[in-house]
Amino acid sequence: MNSKDLDNHQRKVKNMRRSSLELTKKLIKLVTPLTFQMIVAIILGSLGYILSFGIGILGGYALLTTMPDDMKKSFDMLFLGGKDVKWYLMALLICAVLRGIFHYIEQFFNHYIAFRILAELRKQVFAAMRNLAPAKLEGKNQGKLISLIMGDIELLEVFYAHTISPTMIAIVVTVFLMYFYSKIHIIVALVALMAYVVVGVVLPMYASKKGEIVGVNIRENLSLLNGEFLDKLRGIREVIQYNAGEDALDDIYACTKNTLENQTLLKDQVADVQANTDSLIIVFGLIQAAVCFWLKSNGQISSIGGFLAVFAQISTFGPYIALANLGSTLTQTFACGDRIIDLLEESPVVEKQVNGVNADFEDLRLSGVSFSYDEIEILKNVDLAIKKGETLGIMGKSGSGKSTILKLIMRFWDPKQGSISINGINIKNINTESLYDNIDYMTQTTVLFSGTIRDNLIIAKKDATDEELFEALRKASIDEYIRGLKDGLDTRVSDLGDNFSGGERQRIGLARCFLTNSKLLLLDEPTSNLDAFNEAVILKALVESVKDRAVILVSHRESTMGVCDRVIKISDINNLDKIRA
Repeated sequence: MNSKDLDNHQRKVKNMRRSSLELTKKLIKLVTPLTFQMIVAIILGSLGYILSFGIGILGGYALLTTMPDDMKKSFDMLFLGGKDVKWYLMALLICAVLRGIFHYIEQFFNHYIAFRILAELRKQVFAAMRNLAPAKLEGKNQGKLISLIMGDIELLEVFYAHTISPTMIAIVVTVFLMYFYSKIHIIVALVALMAYVVVGVVLPMYASKKGEIVGVNIRENLSLLNGEFLDKLRGIREVIQYNAGEDALDDIYACTKNTLENQTLLKDQVADVQANTDSLIIVFGLIQAAVCFWLKSNGQISSIGGFLAVFAQISTFGPYIALANLGSTLTQTFACGDRIIDLLEESPVVEKQVNGVNADFEDLRLSGVSFSYDEIEILKNVDLAIKKGETLGIMGKSGSGKSTILKLIMRFWDPKQGSISINGINIKNINTESLYDNIDYMTQTTVLFSGTIRDNLIIAKKDATDEELFEALRKASIDEYIRGLKDGLDTRVSDLGDNFSGGERQRIGLARCFLTNSKLLLLDEPTSNLDAFNEAVILKALVESVKDRAVILVSHRESTMGVCDRVIKISDINNLDKIRA
């Protein structure tokens, strides 16, 4: 993706984003089941900060006990004033111990909440992907999905562990501090409140607004970079073979360069926020000192009161500094949250049917089926029928719609026109689980999961015995190979099954199909990675199994079609091909 495409994509993303307030409401809603833990964290966090303030304030009180007796009268009138030095030192020690305990428990609950929610989010994201697949996810940027699962969800930990609770703590602490300052003078309290609002509210809002575009761009660029890297990694053999390494590096560098530029901008903004925070604390400290001097000059407060007001204000910015530092981080956090909420709220192209009827396959019929991909018409007025015990072959050139017919039967999409029925019942009205119980679907790209061969087979039948597994492997012409492996069925399968050849993966995929009791078998180029001998063995097994089921076989090989009862060409049933011709 070139820089112009990136800019257009980023403008589109900006226009589609939810407001921060809307997004915050949706993210907070996820905390509802953990309300008790959140309340405990807020209470203990507030008490912890109050105790930490107490350490500094009580230390100041202890120093004030050493002043001359003629000044102690004004000291005695202060909130908690008039005690002896031992009392303040003991109170200071208690505050220090309790501060540590409360802070630990608060952090424990905050991170417990965050990790519980992150675990639930991962579960919901996977469920959403399963619900949307395969229609919405076919051709989707896989790097974006990886970034969403691995990065976006993790970054939300900042929101749940370091945003909700600290914000509420700052509000509670402010109430306490306003009470303390009001005991000195109401104007002192108002100046302190203004200082806290500017540092804890205005500054992070300004930083968040300033870094909004940058934060969104970083997350989007990381997604693009993940996709680019994954694409090049999968094709590393071809990259090496055709000496395309420099071009691949240039593509990755282009994505990396854009990401680094945005990250540099964000780092600069973070540094500006920290510098502004320190400057504002000093400025408001000077303002408070000037106000206290004026109040002292007018006899409205004592020197001790003014000293405590300035000292307390400078030493109690902790909760507000934490909020100020969140301003830049939240831009990325909200960008992540927006993408996750988008996925969770995305509607599937085909809704799962749960209130329909169950069916036991006897026959299938497509009547006047038309279908388009992104306004490009693929099928038009297609009619075909098959019943149990038949093997139907479909041939045609690449892109003619052969595979699309199988996907429509699986209800990955619904036809734009026409209908597909099983036993005369429109498949839209058949419960989705019942539909899948009746159908097995296999493509030429069999996916093996990390685990063992046994794990990959029992996906099709959880209670399958070893005898059943080897019988299925025999039909797929790979049982002898599996028996010859040191660990047999317990042989480890690496990520994506890379320790097996394409033909071996395909035969294990076929063995899965032989394990099921489905009555309709949809095979899309099932023997494309096999030699003629193994293809013949597998096709013979297919013919033997067809007595109890129907098979629709899509292939470009004439030899494959030899086992079919009927063979049709896609051009003979797809009126679109006739129109184009």
